[in-house]
Amino acid sequence: MVSNWITAHEMYNWGVDLKTYQHSTEYPNNFDDLIGPKNIMEFENKFYKAISALGGYEVAGEVCYWKNYGTATGRNRITKNLLEHLQLQINWHGFAASVKNVSGYPTYENFLALRKACNQVRGFATPITFISFYNPVLYPMVDKHIADWWKSCKVAFGYKDHPVFSQRKNDGWIQTYSTNDSQQNWAAYLAWKSFCNDYTERIKVAFNIEWRARDVEMAVWMAWKNNVSLDVI
Repeated sequence: MVSNWITAHEMYNWGVDLKTYQHSTEYPNNFDDLIGPKNIMEFENKFYKAISALGGYEVAGEVCYWKNYGTATGRNRITKNLLEHLQLQINWHGFAASVKNVSGYPTYENFLALRKACNQVRGFATPITFISFYNPVLYPMVDKHIADWWKSCKVAFGYKDHPVFSQRKNDGWIQTYSTNDSQQNWAAYLAWKSFCNDYTERIKVAFNIEWRARDVEMAVWMAWKNNVSLDVI
């Protein structure tokens, strides 16, 4: 029997044409790919290599645009702000160091340092994306769909006592405007990360498939958007 985990993962269809970035022509060696399911891992590796070897900062802008593509009114502005910040070498080096630090030591303080390093002191989902792109084996991404699923399903999956993400507005976006919101969201993210790491092992045992935390997240994201119920393994 094909698991609905596998079915949901195979439904993953997020695609972004980086050339649609408003200022793409200013970066002739970047913003020229169509990112879809078939080359998402190649895109992740591109970011990892740039961080590890202090390559071009532009790839961070590509990841930012990719992540925020669904926000039509803000994706160009958010990406432009990041690129203008990281074009200064000292900022780019600090950003790369912060990504590495929080990946190796996922403390709240290191996460705050990453938010500052990418000039998003109130950001959440985008800074998390940088961690996930750098280390997708251990770190999943998060957005309002993941937050909704986590709030609705964590009890059934054995995470009853773990915190939910702060979503106090009707739009469902994860809120980070106060210190309490930020602390709650980071704690919820660490619980979500633990769940994804747990399910990589369960899926490996059950189906003999090598998944990463990022793959578990993809399956959850697609399942929630398409009303697919995921089994407790």
